[in-house]
Amino acid sequence: MGDQISNYTAFYTEFIGTAMLVLSIYAITDKRNRSAGPVGSPFAFALMIMALGMAFGMNTGYAVNPARDLGPRLFTAVAGWGSKVFTTRNYYFWIPLVADSLGGVCGAGLYRVLVEIHHPQLQSPLL
Repeated sequence: MGDQISNYTAFYTEFIGTAMLVLSIYAITDKRNRSAGPVGSPFAFALMIMALGMAFGMNTGYAVNPARDLGPRLFTAVAGWGSKVFTTRNYYFWIPLVADSLGGVCGAGLYRVLVEIHHPQLQSPLL
């Protein structure tokens, strides 16, 4: 993260990036949408990750997953750097934990509200 990026900007960068990631995953894997096929789906995922990296990578490195930031940070703390890894960049460590979790929930909710409720209801096999 650059010195010119505030924690506020980093929070919203991570939040929006993760929301877009989860919304895209829902759209690609939804059985009621037109399928990209067994070859097209991985290609669509790769394009989505590349686009997110190009759009949000300059600000924060686009963690878009709490484990992508926390795992290396914990390893670095155990490897000898201590608590310094949690205080650097004005306590940035909490942003991928909170913003990515909230962004994922928001992305899933947006997909349900904007797309999924408009699908025709499936008939239950028991009825």
